[in-house]
Amino acid sequence: MLTPTISASPSSAVPNQAVVLIGGGFSAKSVAGGTGSGGRHKVTGTGASIITMGGNTLQSPYITYPIDLDDGGSWVAELIIEGNSSTFSASSLQFVAKDTGGATATASVNLVSRKISIDDSESRIGTTVKLNGVGFPATNVTSPKSFRVTIQYGSNNLTSVTPDTDGEFEVDFVVPTAAVIPSTNTITATISGTTSTSTVNHSVPAVTTSIAPTSGPSGTTVTVTGTNFRAFRTISDVTIGVLSILPSSSTTTDKDGSFTITGVVPGLPPGIRRVESTIGGVKSFASFKVTEPDVPPTATPAPTPAPSVDPAAGLAPLIADENLVRVWHFDPSAQDTPPSFGC
Repeated sequence: MLTPTISASPSSAVPNQAVVLIGGGFSAKSVAGGTGSGGRHKVTGTGASIITMGGNTLQSPYITYPIDLDDGGSWVAELIIEGNSSTFSASSLQFVAKDTGGATATASVNLVSRKISIDDSESRIGTTVKLNGVGFPATNVTSPKSFRVTIQYGSNNLTSVTPDTDGEFEVDFVVPTAAVIPSTNTITATISGTTSTSTVNHSVPAVTTSIAPTSGPSGTTVTVTGTNFRAFRTISDVTIGVLSILPSSSTTTDKDGSFTITGVVPGLPPGIRRVESTIGGVKSFASFKVTEPDVPPTATPAPTPAPSVDPAAGLAPLIADENLVRVWHFDPSAQDTPPSFGC
């Protein structure tokens, strides 16, 4: 006598999806008591001759009885995994079949874990994020039920979507402008009409302000850049210290929530000064070091040349004081008696 067995296809499924059970080795025609054609056995769906799922008897419209066995005790039946609070929370399901001859066997089907994921866990307000879901109730035209999934971002209702025949979905959404900067927000996917949910977190990054260069004296030309603000918003002010460097014309952030302005460091005493950007009530800070003003080097004076003096004018004081050495010149040939030089 063969041992009864059941196999399930697919071996992993989701609620509201069809599963085929294939039985073998059940009560053959030769086993007495068959109530079917020619004395063959059945799974009738009444009394003890039933198929259960998770301990509960499967009934129409999720299965069709009776299930006829062939001469050797084999059979095939298609059923639908009913989508309900039990199957939404289960990780697997056990099926038990018993025929009119008393043969019984079991089979198990794993349920795909229900979860959602996003392609970008952090992005600014107004960006598009892709949301994927798996393990949700499948679309099944033979099922008496259909399911939709509603999507929320924090307390903001975004959209609803119908999973495909495998219980999967993909949908794009825009990060709501109502989100706080910065913040971490919960995205919730709820099976409509139930309390069954799946969640994932998404973060809105903090705004940033930077300045280049980061130091210099008053009068230095600087570039201030801001990111992650709301798009197309008027810049309220950009200050260094408490003094504005915002151009007189109206300036706004671009489509990415960024801005770049050029200004001049106002007259401020040396020290670290706060750089502050304010847009739509949201503030961001950086710092700038005001340094001492540049002082040009002192030139070394050239030496004063000695004054030019006329020789006669220069000797005049000496002549007046009779401080000159007197010099006599004589010609021996003009003397009456030549001098004797000891010869």
